[in-house]
Amino acid sequence: MKKISVWFVALGLVLVLALTLVAQTYTQIPEIDKNGKPVLPRPSPHVMYSPTDLQHNAVTLPNLAVTPNTNIIRLGEATKMTLFVNCTQIANVSVTVYTADDQSSPTPNWTSYVTFPLVTNLGSGPQQVFVATELAPSATSGTANANFRLPQLALSFLETNTVATPGTCTDRLLVGY
Repeated sequence: MKKISVWFVALGLVLVLALTLVAQTYTQIPEIDKNGKPVLPRPSPHVMYSPTDLQHNAVTLPNLAVTPNTNIIRLGEATKMTLFVNCTQIANVSVTVYTADDQSSPTPNWTSYVTFPLVTNLGSGPQQVFVATELAPSATSGTANANFRLPQLALSFLETNTVATPGTCTDRLLVGY
């Protein structure tokens, strides 16, 4: 009799453990970050994109012209992001939004949807531009465009030199999920 009750207790514990594991399983295909790891669930839901990741390290800022776009950053379910911009000249920062028909693919075929001015007259030197789901964008200098919000599927950034003297720009991006 005692042996049967121990067996039932052990079976009950195994059943509870199995149900707990099944309940913790995330059934939706997760977003993938730059390292190929799932975004959800994650204990520290922030990803930092370096100037190398963005291919925007000391990029030439031509006089009265535009820098090339950064690499495309897949955001998906991101709720906030901070773009760290360090230009040697006053610049306008724009964001290009992308869409893709094959969104679930690890390498989607991105199509440029629209380019928005994100901040105008961003000061020279290290500056920050913050964008979130519920708050209007803000910047440490310049004028932020109040009409841009997250979530967006994918983005890239570019800077426009507003003066006749060439310079350089370096970008970093912190994305929060």
